[in-house]
Amino acid sequence: MQFDWMVACYPGDGVHRDYPQMEHLDRETMMSGVDTVVDAGFEGLWAPDHFILGPHNEEYEVWTLLSALAERTDDVDIGPLVGAITYRNPALLAKMVTTVDHLSDGRVILGLGAGWHREEHQRYGYEFPEVNTRIDMLEEGLEVITRMFTEEAPSFDGDHYQIDGAYNQPKPIQEPYPPISIGGAGPRMLRLTAKYADEWNVEISARNRGPPIEFKAQKLDEYLEEEGRDPDEVERSWLAHVLVREDEAALDEICDDIFPLPWGEEEDIDEQLTADNAWEKGQMIIGTPEEVAERIEYIRDLGFEKIQFMFLDFPETRSIELFADEVAPQFV
Repeated sequence: MQFDWMVACYPGDGVHRDYPQMEHLDRETMMSGVDTVVDAGFEGLWAPDHFILGPHNEEYEVWTLLSALAERTDDVDIGPLVGAITYRNPALLAKMVTTVDHLSDGRVILGLGAGWHREEHQRYGYEFPEVNTRIDMLEEGLEVITRMFTEEAPSFDGDHYQIDGAYNQPKPIQEPYPPISIGGAGPRMLRLTAKYADEWNVEISARNRGPPIEFKAQKLDEYLEEEGRDPDEVERSWLAHVLVREDEAALDEICDDIFPLPWGEEEDIDEQLTADNAWEKGQMIIGTPEEVAERIEYIRDLGFEKIQFMFLDFPETRSIELFADEVAPQFV
């Protein structure tokens, strides 16, 4: 299995579930985390495509950040998890991805989704149409992007996007183009994954939306076969929080510091996560190295080959180190 890190580019400061122990955003803390996980053997670095997550609205823009990560690292994957098609013209996005592919010497993965953060769109002046329209935009956007990656000067005339002889030179380093990861688990998103993607990403609470994840994985296999593709062609990745401690006493101590946390959709946070319900509600992996390994075995047995982690105790690095030393070696 491959283990990656979701870069801490916004602070939770006791309120947001992603990095609740991180009080404020600063370059030194974030980059120190990057160096720590890379040195520990993690194989990928991902960042969210948002502008105002967390209680202080402090966040770095994803593609600018990925450019910096491309220069700071040598041999790990980098990408957005996942980018919102609504925030950037897809022809320009193809150029941005290509640039980062060159800066990283062929290590970028393009994560894309339909976008979901209504308030963010409103504050920044982006239109936020209903979900089926956003998925239509994603489908057109994927067509534009793949043409920009592969054709000399493509044109496209869609309902949402138009290009006329748009150049993307030089072409990406990766051939035929950087891998595409699609985040989403609804029927239409699964069909787009089957048509365009090299990777399928399950986001944090997909486990608790609609049919169980086992059903969604099975449907993806069916859609891939309809597209004439081998289901093994598409890598499956799982985004999750993790917290590791040596024993139950140490675990209880850190959980008392972190929990409870607000839980729900960004615009309807009306529940609480506790250490006891964090797996059932929020897919959080909390435990000793042995317990964490058991959860990962469950994820692996579902067919997932990659996990992108957010470590709940960051900027403390105890979970990172314990995971790298005692959990990861069990999955080599």
